[in-house]
Amino acid sequence: MSAEESPIRAQIRQVLLTDWDPHNAERTEAAHHTYDGYISPIADLIRSGADENAIIAFLKEREAETMCFPGLGTRHLVRVAKKLLALRALED
Repeated sequence: MSAEESPIRAQIRQVLLTDWDPHNAERTEAAHHTYDGYISPIADLIRSGADENAIIAFLKEREAETMCFPGLGTRHLVRVAKKLLALRALED
């Protein structure tokens, strides 16, 4: 973990890689930073007190606009959102 990376940022990256990972980036170490552009916005959502639906909407928008997965629905994102929101405890 770099000096700039907080524990919550590292945990968000891990959840995105192991639980969301629409590009299968976890399989290749060189791709482990594929979702780093999403970490700060997700951390901001978590810190702001966003609810599960806000996290799901953010992830769904990323899938629809950048990953061409508009037809998947949101059910698969519920577990991911719950894990991300559980990280709020790292901020306390």
